[in-house]
Amino acid sequence: MGSSHHHHHHSGESYPQRQDHELQALEAIYGADFQDLRPDACGPVKEPPEINLVLYPQGLTGEEVYVKVDLRVKCPPTYPDVVPEIELKNAKGLSNESVNLLKSRLEELAKKHCGEVMIFELAYHVQSFLSEHNK
Repeated sequence: MGSSHHHHHHSGESYPQRQDHELQALEAIYGADFQDLRPDACGPVKEPPEINLVLYPQGLTGEEVYVKVDLRVKCPPTYPDVVPEIELKNAKGLSNESVNLLKSRLEELAKKHCGEVMIFELAYHVQSFLSEHNK
């Protein structure tokens, strides 16, 4: 968010540091809807992030929510310079076509954002997509 759209390394931050900062930000934004799927996320050796975000339509709360989906992102060790694996799980209220369309859009988006942390962008895109399909 903000002006982090330049494609060079931040001042000497390692991949794990960049990944960690992103996860902390996501956890702050999504709270209980953010899950770190690594078995030993607190261990001394950090595995690359694997996370699950439970996403609802942009800006909607309460009973008008007809669609939701889990965004599962598995990052390679050199993420964000390599695109993560993206899966959509537990879709509710979306057709298979919609889910497939969304997935291919996310993969495009990931390629476009290669070199900068992108999970927030992906999640935001999912939420906008859900808003359009919240019928």
